[in-house]
Amino acid sequence: MKLLPTVFTAEKIGFQNVVSKRAKFHYSEMEKNYENFVSGIADEGYNVKGPYFYSLNNVPTDEMVDIEMFFPIIENTFEANGYQFASYFEIKQLLKTIIVDDFDKVTEQSYAELLATLEENNLNVATPFYHIFPKNGSKYVNLYIGYYKEVPH
Repeated sequence: MKLLPTVFTAEKIGFQNVVSKRAKFHYSEMEKNYENFVSGIADEGYNVKGPYFYSLNNVPTDEMVDIEMFFPIIENTFEANGYQFASYFEIKQLLKTIIVDDFDKVTEQSYAELLATLEENNLNVATPFYHIFPKNGSKYVNLYIGYYKEVPH
């Protein structure tokens, strides 16, 4: 596979006991929605384990984002209105890049690099972009996209 210097292959991402919630909102409300998501989990008596991650499920042309937020929890069950729960979350066959420092400025370029790598290798997009934040609060984000290769008939 031909890779740009900033793009890597990743075998999979996988987490156990994952709570999720999907929402559409203006991108400037990202932090507020994150805080509401996490407090909604804690208010129900559950404990987040991490890492926090989300998928971007649209191309935000009008500054509105369609995001699904995810957070692994310690408990192996979860029930709360408006939330989903999966005992396991896994995606295989991924490309990855790492966004360091200025997330807002570098993210679009990182999307473009991942998409260019797919195109260069005749691969198809299989998933939305996944943004995974480190548990320790470091200033970087792992950005993933799943892919597949079309099999000729």
